[in-house]
Amino acid sequence: MLLVIGVVLGISSLYSIWGKFADVPTRDCVNCDAGWYQQIAAEGYRTPVDGDLGHWHGADIHQTEWAFFPLYPWAVRATVQITGSSTADSMLLLGALLSGLLALLALRFFTVLKGTAVAFWGVMALLLQPFGIYFHLGMTEALFLCALLGAFYSVARHSSMGLAVCSTALVLTRPNGLFLLPVLLVYAVEVDGARIDDIWRKPYRWLKRSWPLAFPVMAFAAYGVFQWDRTGDPFAFSSAQAGWGRSFTWPFMGFFNGGDIATQFDSWYTLALFALAIAVRKKLPLSFNLLIAVSILLPLCSGSVASMPRFSTVLFPLFLLAGDVMARSRWRIPILAAAFLLQLGWFHLWLHGELITC
Repeated sequence: MLLVIGVVLGISSLYSIWGKFADVPTRDCVNCDAGWYQQIAAEGYRTPVDGDLGHWHGADIHQTEWAFFPLYPWAVRATVQITGSSTADSMLLLGALLSGLLALLALRFFTVLKGTAVAFWGVMALLLQPFGIYFHLGMTEALFLCALLGAFYSVARHSSMGLAVCSTALVLTRPNGLFLLPVLLVYAVEVDGARIDDIWRKPYRWLKRSWPLAFPVMAFAAYGVFQWDRTGDPFAFSSAQAGWGRSFTWPFMGFFNGGDIATQFDSWYTLALFALAIAVRKKLPLSFNLLIAVSILLPLCSGSVASMPRFSTVLFPLFLLAGDVMARSRWRIPILAAAFLLQLGWFHLWLHGELITC
């Protein structure tokens, strides 16, 4: 456990120091969507001008903060108030704390599933993965993964209160959290050793088992009311995606639809991720396969493959499988070292805003 925490703090410190002293405009080591979270943390959600939540018409691009969910910027604001530090420094501190928490949650949950050795190497794979920078640098990945792991672990431990808290955090961090609630119910069925069709054959039993999931549904509805009151649109978060060129469409429409290197890379990466998910599907329970499918398909249904490397960082079942492989491999240290070197390379590109999407 101490080694895991040491790795987390070492990575967070490295990025903080590297970003602050790098000769680039983003001296505070926050970039891309982190700027929007800083704005929300400082100013809250503003009433849109002329009701326009966002659009993208050629060179005419209008984006608003309504595309982003509130829990992470609320956490940033609270950190600023508690520490008295700048918003950027608070984001870096929060990244270190959340990265440590997700590592401990993953270690606990993976140990329940596969034992100590597999758990340790699975967590190392999670932290040292090529796209692991997003856990530390002002994005929602660390908070979302904490909530996701906490929710699954709570189901495994039959903790109703833990499930209520973590699943509520899930839906207030990113919109796809709502679509993962049925996945948690499927996992509860698996934990109890029941059959999937028991959900409708014995509805009262599963209503009793899944009542904590009412809290995230109510939280999501309350946020919808807030959006309606401020913008006139209860799904303002979805409408605002138009500012990033996203709208509901068939999942295959986002592939290779731009000539830039970032779109090409993200397209090939997504296809590779699909292939990997299909290849390992028989090694995972239904709930984990559903988690992977939802996490990949929902972004694709918005018409873009952009940021898929970032979105894939929370797919913990894949890292659990990686831990199982590395626990038995003599090449695990070189593999993890190579993965971390790729992470450092990705951070360099991200810091300079070159070639990659956020």
